Amino acid sequence: ISKIKDNCYCSKKRTWKIITSYIPLIKTIRYYKLREYLLTDFLAGLTVGILHIPQALGFGQLTSVKVENGLYTSLWPVLIYMIFGTSPHVSMGTSAVICILTAAVVERQGEVFQSTHPWVLNQTINGTINGTLIPVDEVAEYLDYKESVAMSVTLFCGLMMIAMGFLKLGFITAYLSESFFAAFTSGAAVHIFTSQVTPMLGLHVTRHSGIFKIVKNYKEIFTHITDVNITALICAIITMVLILIVKDCINERFKHKIVIPIPIELIVVVVGTLAAYFGEFHENFGTDVVGTIPNTIPAPVLPPVDEAPNFLVDCFILAILIFANTIAMAKICAKKHNYEVDDSQEMIAYGMCNFLSCFMKCFPSSVAPPRSMVASAMNTKTMINGLITSILILLIIMVISPLFAALPKSILAAIIAVSLKGLFIQISIGYKYWKISKYDFVIWLSTFLSVVFLDIDVGLGIGVGVSLLSVVFQTQFASGYRVGKSKDGVWVEHKKYQDSQETPGVKVFRFNSSLYFANAEIFRSQVYGKTVNPRKLLKLLKKKEKKVAKLQKEGGYSGEFRRDSVIVRESLRKTHHVIIDCNAINYLDVSGANVISHMFTEYGHVNIVMFLAGCSADMRDAMLHSGVYDKISNDHIFVNVDDALAVARTHKIIPLPSGLGDFSD
Repeated sequence: ISKIKDNCYCSKKRTWKIITSYIPLIKTIRYYKLREYLLTDFLAGLTVGILHIPQALGFGQLTSVKVENGLYTSLWPVLIYMIFGTSPHVSMGTSAVICILTAAVVERQGEVFQSTHPWVLNQTINGTINGTLIPVDEVAEYLDYKESVAMSVTLFCGLMMIAMGFLKLGFITAYLSESFFAAFTSGAAVHIFTSQVTPMLGLHVTRHSGIFKIVKNYKEIFTHITDVNITALICAIITMVLILIVKDCINERFKHKIVIPIPIELIVVVVGTLAAYFGEFHENFGTDVVGTIPNTIPAPVLPPVDEAPNFLVDCFILAILIFANTIAMAKICAKKHNYEVDDSQEMIAYGMCNFLSCFMKCFPSSVAPPRSMVASAMNTKTMINGLITSILILLIIMVISPLFAALPKSILAAIIAVSLKGLFIQISIGYKYWKISKYDFVIWLSTFLSVVFLDIDVGLGIGVGVSLLSVVFQTQFASGYRVGKSKDGVWVEHKKYQDSQETPGVKVFRFNSSLYFANAEIFRSQVYGKTVNPRKLLKLLKKKEKKVAKLQKEGGYSGEFRRDSVIVRESLRKTHHVIIDCNAINYLDVSGANVISHMFTEYGHVNIVMFLAGCSADMRDAMLHSGVYDKISNDHIFVNVDDALAVARTHKIIPLPSGLGDFSD
């Protein structure tokens, strides 16, 4: 209580620290160096804003909502992160993986909406019975509903991240391994690419959802392959070729000489729009186009929450992935530019980006690595670069967005498809996990296959489950080994190092895991198997003694034979000390403590002394409360292995008595 009272005080310094920790922009403005930072921030903000434009248009389509929602998501989260964020290089906004996950929720709820509102499937262009049916994805009522679902998802994602940020629960992402993320993002890339195949081909086919949807979707595509729109296909191919050539052959090759990378995606969007407008692609060739984009900023709207229970789990998953994906990029940039990011504040910032932007018709926002890497390469100085980006996006919405009405959807789909290149390359390096760790490979393979062939949310659950199981298996089946001393005086794994040597009669065993109920018996088996097994030794001694007793009874041998029998008994016991190196045991429970006590007693029954070396304070405390010290005295516990070995060398070897009975604890 006194400690709490000491921390409850108010001062100018403390107030400033609290306010600036939650609103870092105040400190940024206070210490902003206009001459040093302004030009760099302006150029970086402008460049990142240019990258936002085509991604905003494309990812709005990917999220299965309106195209303008992508523009809004590239505006408000950037502005909000500028206020609450701590990394100047993190570019919030649209993100492919988060968009496809949001789209899964939106489309799932959309199917329910269609079943309860069947008239949206029968809308015609002129409103007559015999008129041309409007595709359901172009029906205003249906699009408004999907927009509201995306807003609701954004709301709850934001609230969850804000709560986790204040509770400092960022450690949750530690359970998601690198192999899991690589497999999940690569698997999601397959789904993203599949969702863009139909617009690139200009097809109108039924989109399936649920387990094995990717197989069903490709079956649907190949069934209607003869209906491909050639104009849309040509636009997509030209777009992909141009982007790949410019990015790989110019931007990447001459990145050290080019101050600002060529914004080829924006150029393609502009040229494609002009070509489609003057060539009247939609009227002459039936090519799908973006359509009318409003040039106004919508008034704040309260997202509906009545259907929230149907996707709260999805929101939690999205919140975790947004944080994990974004904080990883923030830490990469922080390490490169030598600054620190506050995990808890970052989670609050990501939460605020989503919570506040949901009222402005945005879908869930996250970092996009390509944009952040550009900001990092341009050595962005402060969060002010986000203001420049926001102003540019605002101008695009207010002035230029209506001009994109003639833009073919196949061009946007091609831009998204090319942006997945890195994730597809990531698939090819999956084999490295096999070489590094079999556990990592199992996580990667199970996650990737389940994400691709089952579904993204199912694969996510399986991947997380396998990741957690791998932790259990790695601790449960952790390997132990005998150690010996090298010529340099270092304890190393015996026999794996040619110069390692053991002290005659002494075996040192190291266990590389916590010792608890799940692996206690495995620990005992490994110690017995790699040092000496007192049970087998006792059994062998009794067998020899019976044989000696039988021969003595039949032949009536003298005392000389009895001396020989003692020598035989001692020759069977080649080890007189076993030292357990406990340096790697950072946790001990009751089961582990009981096994240690039992082993000590078993070894003592055959006059083998067991020492414990390198026990941590927590381990000693656990042994104290588990009653281990009732059997193992303090003179059998040492600070390190060298001390235990020194004592073992000076100990007098206790001879084995004749007529050993069975062991009893």
